[in-house]
Amino acid sequence: MQKKYGDLEAARFVRTLRVATQTALALDDLRHGRTNERPSAGFMALAAKGPQEWRFPAAGLLSSDGLVLAKLLHEGEGARVISLQAQGLAGLTIYADRAARIHFGAKLSLEGMFDRDGRLHLVVDEAALSEADLSAFDLELLDTPK
Repeated sequence: MQKKYGDLEAARFVRTLRVATQTALALDDLRHGRTNERPSAGFMALAAKGPQEWRFPAAGLLSSDGLVLAKLLHEGEGARVISLQAQGLAGLTIYADRAARIHFGAKLSLEGMFDRDGRLHLVVDEAALSEADLSAFDLELLDTPK
């Protein structure tokens, strides 16, 4: 039995833990009737807060279903741009040319439209949300697929 684990094994364990956690939460929601009537995907940063303020990961956040990657882009003073990009053929099939609403807790909800390439850019007022507020949010599709 191996006693030391390298970076590859640690990354594999974290991915497995994330998938198992999201699957358990989804099953619990199904069993207890807490499902949304519209399809949604959650984004959550599973990282410990350090001595400084939480920072949005440079590599972005992947949705719980693995089909959308969220990145934080900065555009000048007072505004942030969140870029959502569908991942792979499955992501494009689901998200391309679809209207969506992003919920940042109870504070703020923004709506937008994915383009044909599966991209959505949302401008967020810097005063409305701190960067730490972006550590968990939900993406909800508003219309039916074509």
